[in-house]
Amino acid sequence: MVRNFYFFRHGQTNENAEGAREGNRTDAYLTSDGVKQAERLAEFLRDKKIDAFYSSPLPRAVRTAEIVGEYHPAAPIVIEDDFIEVAFGFWYTDDVDAQHRIDNNFKRISGALGRIVAQSKYSDIAISSHGGVTRALCWAAGMRVGHIKNCQCFHFTLDDDGWHFVESFESGIEVVNKSDVR
Repeated sequence: MVRNFYFFRHGQTNENAEGAREGNRTDAYLTSDGVKQAERLAEFLRDKKIDAFYSSPLPRAVRTAEIVGEYHPAAPIVIEDDFIEVAFGFWYTDDVDAQHRIDNNFKRISGALGRIVAQSKYSDIAISSHGGVTRALCWAAGMRVGHIKNCQCFHFTLDDDGWHFVESFESGIEVVNKSDVR
């Protein structure tokens, strides 16, 4: 059996636009451009079969899943706590434990994906999360990616031979995220 997986980052947030790296803040919300990005992603996924959405518990990811899910009203949104974004403080320090924390985050995220693959009754799954989480999901599926744009989506299939990259999607709504400028 071939299963489809769609991994995507939430739409632009007020925090992205203002330059903050949200991490696991719960007060970030989608901007009007973020909603437009999610609507474009919804159009892209409109004709795809999606049985369920798994989402980070943070409101920006849940809201993006809700917008995309409007074309898939029978698909539930299942909250997966292990898809939450990490608090970013340690990424920007010389902390000797930083690599250990990064490794632990990858294990947490890839472990959640592994549980979904093994235990989910759904065959076609969308995962709404964050840039770092989406990157880790792609890496777990064998694709090395760098920066993930808002509402960028990666489609993979999974069969007896493993993971296969199919296509990616970008909303085409370019925004300036001060948090992405270094």
